[in-house]
Amino acid sequence: MSEPSEAPAQTVPPPHARIRNTRHSYLATKLAYNIGRLHGLSLRIYLYRRIGVKIGERCVIRRGVYIGSPNELEVGDGSFVGRASLYCTGGVKIGRNVNVSDGAVIITAKHDINSPKFEATYEPITVGDWAWITTNAIILAGVNVGEGAVVAAGAVVTKDVSPYSVVGGNPARAIGERKKQPFEYVPGSYRPPFL
Repeated sequence: MSEPSEAPAQTVPPPHARIRNTRHSYLATKLAYNIGRLHGLSLRIYLYRRIGVKIGERCVIRRGVYIGSPNELEVGDGSFVGRASLYCTGGVKIGRNVNVSDGAVIITAKHDINSPKFEATYEPITVGDWAWITTNAIILAGVNVGEGAVVAAGAVVTKDVSPYSVVGGNPARAIGERKKQPFEYVPGSYRPPFL
């Protein structure tokens, strides 16, 4: 007699994972795309707040940024977001005095490659105060970037980054350490022309 075959294992998303995108976030994304093309930083900040982005004081969100599901984005005081791509459906929280450079990608979505339906899940990303996400770095779903950490250019971050560490490579690994000190700079005070 043959033994009954086992049913394929079902993957269960973590309790904090969001299962699907929503109509509200889809419409807000379309609005955010158009807001991101407008001239005038104050106008953009005002309109982003109106569609649900939580933005602190003295922040810069540059023209040309892409924000998916903007109602799931929170940006702390004094932070600077360059021409980056932020896919926020699972929730993105950027701390105070953070610098997110041009070309960076922060993405909360991932797919189950073994699922017959290729389901997407969304996991939150947090970026600690004083962190720097440099040019063309990629932060993947569920990652926490610690306070004062630096993600080097082109790095692909798949795991949490310790506070004040410098990570680089694909996949990112520790390549250095940042001196822990009382920082005085405010990235959001930078006002390039034609913001």
